[in-house]
Amino acid sequence: MKKLFSLFLLAFCALGATAAPIEPNLKWGKPTAEELNMTVYDADSSAAAVVLYRSVEVFYSYVNTGFRVFNNVKCRLKVLKPDGKDVGNGSIMYRALRSGSTMREYVSGLKAVAYNVENGETVKTKMEKSMVNEERVDKDWRIIKFSVPQVKVGTVIEFEYELESDYYFDLRDWEAQTDIPVLYTEYSVMIPEWLRFSIEESGMAKLEKNISSGGLNISGNTITTDEYHFVGRQLPALKDDDYVWCAIDYGSKVTHELRGIIIPGQVYKNFISSWEEVDQQLLEDDEFGGLIKKSSPLKDEIAAAGIAAISDPTERATAVMQLLHQRVRWNGEYALWARSSSKVVKEGTGTNADINILCMNMLRDAGLTALPVVLRSRSRGHLPVSHPSLKYLSTFAVAVALTDSTFAVTDGSMIDDGCMNVLPANMLVERARLVSGDGMSGWVDLKAQAKSKEGTGIKAELHADGTVSGTCTTTFADEAAMYRRKAWRTAKDSTETVSKLQEKWGVGIEKYERDNGSYFSNTVKETFAFTKSFDAAGDMIYVNPLVLSPLSESPFTASERNLPVEFPYASAQSSSVALTLPEGYVVEDLPKPIVMTFDGITARVLMSQNGNMVVARYQLVIEKTFFETASYADLKGFFDKLVESCNHLITIKKQP
Repeated sequence: MKKLFSLFLLAFCALGATAAPIEPNLKWGKPTAEELNMTVYDADSSAAAVVLYRSVEVFYSYVNTGFRVFNNVKCRLKVLKPDGKDVGNGSIMYRALRSGSTMREYVSGLKAVAYNVENGETVKTKMEKSMVNEERVDKDWRIIKFSVPQVKVGTVIEFEYELESDYYFDLRDWEAQTDIPVLYTEYSVMIPEWLRFSIEESGMAKLEKNISSGGLNISGNTITTDEYHFVGRQLPALKDDDYVWCAIDYGSKVTHELRGIIIPGQVYKNFISSWEEVDQQLLEDDEFGGLIKKSSPLKDEIAAAGIAAISDPTERATAVMQLLHQRVRWNGEYALWARSSSKVVKEGTGTNADINILCMNMLRDAGLTALPVVLRSRSRGHLPVSHPSLKYLSTFAVAVALTDSTFAVTDGSMIDDGCMNVLPANMLVERARLVSGDGMSGWVDLKAQAKSKEGTGIKAELHADGTVSGTCTTTFADEAAMYRRKAWRTAKDSTETVSKLQEKWGVGIEKYERDNGSYFSNTVKETFAFTKSFDAAGDMIYVNPLVLSPLSESPFTASERNLPVEFPYASAQSSSVALTLPEGYVVEDLPKPIVMTFDGITARVLMSQNGNMVVARYQLVIEKTFFETASYADLKGFFDKLVESCNHLITIKKQP
């Protein structure tokens, strides 16, 4: 789950408010003594930094024959701890002029200042031009990065800039909060009556809202404007947390959608687009649909290898992926737009989009139908239902037709560790769009098909000194197989893999083997011989019948949680243990079977005795993957009880 702070967007969420220790200072360029000398933010003593003041003012002007929109941004921050110094590094994303377009955005007036108290005096240090850099992100976007000088614990930072945009119809969303506390933030937007926007406020934190009327001069005439003003006060930080993909989805924000333009004397123009129109935009774009239509630079190699002659479509697709794997590597980046396949093959590396375009070219050369499945990755937030727009998409996967009605999916990021029909967890969204030019476009649920499976079998023997020796074999399938392959691949060597297993299970490993399966197969296997010590005192041995506890600690330790819980995918984990007792020893007690269910989750811990053998079985099946904040206490209680059952020790006693 990625860190969310971005100085340009300040696009974060929070879920409540607490009393702030200081009053907001709304005077720009004049930090107060209280701001300069504060050492802790009393409302959140753990905060490494705090937003003292942030203002975003959006207004229109009418230039020549068209509207232009301006965003004036001002922000003041306070650094409280060493970790908070990162707020001195800012970034501004803006649209760059692309070929064939006259529309663009401009950033001007970027200024930043650091205020420090030294020997009782306030020292002001301005940002120099050398501390500002600019680079292209993709064909549509550029980014300005800047670093404020002399940032240290105690520094107050101020920065400001203006963004001027020809994209008057596309107002940027405003998010009220950040991963650090916000003392005061305000947002104002002025909408001319000729532009009909739907403006929506959402989120759990309460914002003050005021709507008034104003005017805008156009060629000597004044038209009415609607002016919205939002204020957030004393908003707590949104803490980065496990089991949540994009916290911004659950925070307070203001979004805008242009419904139409109505100018006196002109016909009303509807600007509400549809996802079908977005499909068409992609297919007609030279850097998306244009690239998909081409043959691959590996077409001759596909023919020479006889791949097109493989009758089974799954085996044919796998053969294509294997050849692709031999020629390119993923560079670790996700993208929507790609480069030419020839360039990617020549360089031998690329983004997932680069590799996906090449993959589709190759699949088509092999006689298979391949279509893009566009999506917004989970770390970017949910794809809006009511705002169809290309700007919300961040990447895409590849769907391969296996029959007239069934598809398998894959992605370029899986080139080294993948399985057929398995995607990275970050791409497992409920709303992805299969894009086709022949009427096959539609929504697909990539998350529904995902299920990680892991099954462990242990045969072991307990010795009189409390030592357990045995063999553990685990089979990993689908998502579990993909992530286990990745762990093997990224380990320095097998010694590192064994060392991590020893640390995880608290065992000594004498022999280790693994079966990576065939390329792109959905299962892998791992086997190791181990020894583990349990406590023994006199004639008593205290042992966990599960031997290698499948759940040694709960994933949920916080007493409270302000965000929902999002498991990455459905999963099934099981473990079966056969533990032979030392001769002359008997079980003094066995815990009762535990069978628990909670809203789409089932767990079982069963123990029994069969002669001189103790048999233990564990199973955890997670079918439901999303839990509201209100369910957290019950979810935590479920896992606390399961952890207790998985780590229960029984007493083995020597017979007199």
